[in-house]
Amino acid sequence: MKGIKLINNFANINSISRSNEYRFKNLQNKTSFKGEEEVVTPIKRKDIYAEMPIRALGYTNELGEAIRPISPMLANLSWLPAIGYIGADIADKYRQDEFSNQDRSKGRASKQFITQLLASVFLPTLAVKAGQSLVNLGAAYGKTGLSINSREQISDTIINSMKSGEHKNYLDETGKVNKDAYKEALSEKIDEILKHKNTHKNNRNPVRIVLNLFKKPLIKNPTSENIKKYANSVTDRLVDERQQLLDGVLPDGISQKTFNKFQKITKDMSAEEKQSHAFDIVRKMEKGRMFNNRILKSIGGLVALSVMAKPIDRFVENFIVHKFVGPQIDNISALYYKQQEARKG
Repeated sequence: MKGIKLINNFANINSISRSNEYRFKNLQNKTSFKGEEEVVTPIKRKDIYAEMPIRALGYTNELGEAIRPISPMLANLSWLPAIGYIGADIADKYRQDEFSNQDRSKGRASKQFITQLLASVFLPTLAVKAGQSLVNLGAAYGKTGLSINSREQISDTIINSMKSGEHKNYLDETGKVNKDAYKEALSEKIDEILKHKNTHKNNRNPVRIVLNLFKKPLIKNPTSENIKKYANSVTDRLVDERQQLLDGVLPDGISQKTFNKFQKITKDMSAEEKQSHAFDIVRKMEKGRMFNNRILKSIGGLVALSVMAKPIDRFVENFIVHKFVGPQIDNISALYYKQQEARKG
């Protein structure tokens, strides 16, 4: 009886072993039965490039574009991981199909290249720019009546004017800047620069051309009065802060620590060196004010990307590639192989 039990146990062990071996062999396949006929259905492999966290690498360039108003250098560097991710995904699709069969295919790689170009580069970037534009345009409905870009252009114009020493052409008898005369001279210059920059960007930037189609109804064109009022306020602030520093008075927009440091450093400086140093502090303060506005634009871009990322992926894969791009590439591949076979024959 003991011998019979041992034989039965050995048979059970073999049965379990064969069962495990069968399951191991069919990890990539799903087996079912249709009547007496065995039907094997291949199971698709897990595409790690389409799932988080690796999929997030495809959005690093969009994150970079979202923070470009804050840090252009980081924005440029953010393209490196995105390009690496896109290249790795295309190489993966070239080497093997969706069922892990090692079958190299240029057609499959071409489909994935177009998919990534749309889903990881063009459309997400467009979403980020749209989010930034909405924040930029929304600012025009605020107190100043000007968009963030317009304010920045005005501030940059005034800063560059003072940097080049144009304000020195409008000094009064006491050696101080005649603000009224200086503001009048800046007014025409600012109008011209705003018109030139807007026209130049709209004509040469394809993304901006596309965005303009959507944002045109939302655009609130700044009036000459809005522009002049804002330009005058910036000019007053920059000229007054600079003069107060030179006079040894703490300006409202500058911290006590910065003021004390300025007085200590410029104690033994010449008048010209002291003026240059005062302007540097004033310029940095104005750039800091504009930096806060750039943060708002970056937030708008990030929010737009987070909302649109998934819908863009689905739209590209299920609509553009599946219905239009894929069939065209399949037709081209079929025609190519047909020609190859004809040459061999």
